[in-house]
Amino acid sequence: MILENYWYRINKSKLLVVEVLKIKKVLSFMLIIILILALIAGCTESISNPSQTQVEKSNENNSIDKIPKSSVPLSSETPSQTESKAPDTTAGSLLTVSYIDVWQGDSILIQSPNGKNMLIDAGESSSESAVYNYLKDKGVKKIDVLVATHPHADHIGGMAYIIDNFDIGSIYMPKATTTTKTFETLLTTIKNKGLSIKTAKSGVIIDLDSALTVNMVAPVGSSYDDLNAYSAVIKITYKNNSFLFAGDANNTSEQEILNAGANIKADVLKVGHHGSATSTSTAFLKAVSPQYAIISVGQGNSYGHPTQATLERLNAIGAKVYRTDIGGTVVITSNGQNIKVNRNASTYNSQAPPPKTAVIVKVAKTPAPSAVAKTNDVIVFKTKTGKKYHLDGCPSLSKSKIPIQLSEAKAEGLTACARCHPPE
Repeated sequence: MILENYWYRINKSKLLVVEVLKIKKVLSFMLIIILILALIAGCTESISNPSQTQVEKSNENNSIDKIPKSSVPLSSETPSQTESKAPDTTAGSLLTVSYIDVWQGDSILIQSPNGKNMLIDAGESSSESAVYNYLKDKGVKKIDVLVATHPHADHIGGMAYIIDNFDIGSIYMPKATTTTKTFETLLTTIKNKGLSIKTAKSGVIIDLDSALTVNMVAPVGSSYDDLNAYSAVIKITYKNNSFLFAGDANNTSEQEILNAGANIKADVLKVGHHGSATSTSTAFLKAVSPQYAIISVGQGNSYGHPTQATLERLNAIGAKVYRTDIGGTVVITSNGQNIKVNRNASTYNSQAPPPKTAVIVKVAKTPAPSAVAKTNDVIVFKTKTGKKYHLDGCPSLSKSKIPIQLSEAKAEGLTACARCHPPE
């Protein structure tokens, strides 16, 4: 009996051990499973975190696109962004100079490489619409710099109209005055528009465009008997090309420019005073040494402009001459290295009409525009007691000035003033 009990206990213990072992195996298996799962989870987390970091970095890099541009401070621009907004002054950017055909007068439009506009003179009042239309055709909305070279009607006659119809930046005029209605109207227009006048004189530097250098080399003096001597003479330089605009500067002004030692070397010269014999001296031409010379002059004018002497001097210097009376408006473009002209040069021996002769016969063959009508309908001026008729601006009109049509002046027996040379 005792042995049976003993045997039973032994067997029961064995069974218990077996059960315990089974439980241990299950627990070990479960523990292994848990460890494996934990290991897998840990690996998954370590793999997913770098990906998440990359996404966060990517979002951080692209976050500026989600910010309204107006809220981004100017300083956040990269150098390349700032550079792209800088003015284009490459060789492909053009300087365009238009010598507008305003008959017997001057008007020159300068359009800079960076889109600025400068107008030198505006012709007679009869040409104001032609100048206005030309500026509009060229897309001009603002005249950044306006220059009245001197107060003669063939240079400032259309300027009041231009000031009234365009936004104007700076205005330059020499300290020269006259009692003409044209000049007084110009001053009144400037005042009424709230503009001021800067003095045009030697040494003035005009801030037009960072790509250009714009210098005034005349007038050098401050007191002259001839209004033409007050003319603003301007030199514009664009890289390797340069232009000189001489207004109506006479030999006196030219000599003062030379005496002052100004650098007036230029590729293109706007010939002084429409090719008059009293301008464009040999010494002055040698100093300028132009390749191209532009003469702004009216077809069939009664002054004999341009004179043969001036044409011969230009030919002697080797300049190609372009004339508005022959080819109309002359347009020159420059990329800072090369110059192109839109017209063919005229021959040096193209005869200018002799002054005070029957030019009417010559022009009568041209149906339109009729120079005959222009001549007969032109307004001249007389005094209360004088026997002469005059151009606006003639010093002989200082005491009185009465406007009258040329045909009426002739009918009254008045003759042309020998001082200002009005049309006959």
